[in-house]
Amino acid sequence: MKTLFKGLFLLVFCALILSACIYERGLILFNTEPITKQNATQDSKVFREGSRVYYLFLAPEKMDCDFIRVQIFKMTENAPWGGNDVVRTKDYRLMKNERYYHTDYFVLHESGRYVMQVFSHKDFQHPLALNDFYVK
Repeated sequence: MKTLFKGLFLLVFCALILSACIYERGLILFNTEPITKQNATQDSKVFREGSRVYYLFLAPEKMDCDFIRVQIFKMTENAPWGGNDVVRTKDYRLMKNERYYHTDYFVLHESGRYVMQVFSHKDFQHPLALNDFYVK
C-alpha cells in the first residue's frame, strides 16, 4: 500500500514539475527592403553594418493592448547579464487597423548576432514573438 501511495505521489509530482505552459508566439520577418505584399515572405537573416533592417511583426491573435514594446539585444560573451546586451528598446502605439501586425525599420552599426523580441505592455515576461538575425 505504501509503495502504491509513493508511486502515485511520484507520478503526480512529476506531472506537475515536468509539464509546461506553451505560449502561442507570433512571427517576425526581416528584410533589406521596405516590406510590401510582394516581398513579405522573403525573410533575410544577414544585414550589412549601417544598413536599414526592415521588419514585420505578425501577432498570433488580435492584440487588445494599445502599446507594444520592441526590444533588440546583442548576443555577446562580454555582457554582464548572461550574454545579452540590450541595444534598443522602443514602445509603439498600435492604431486600430494594426491589431494583427506592426512594421518599421532600424539601423545597427555594430556587427554581431542580434535577437529581436516583441512584448505586449500587459506582459513583459513572455514575448509575443522573437527572432534572430546577423549584422556583418
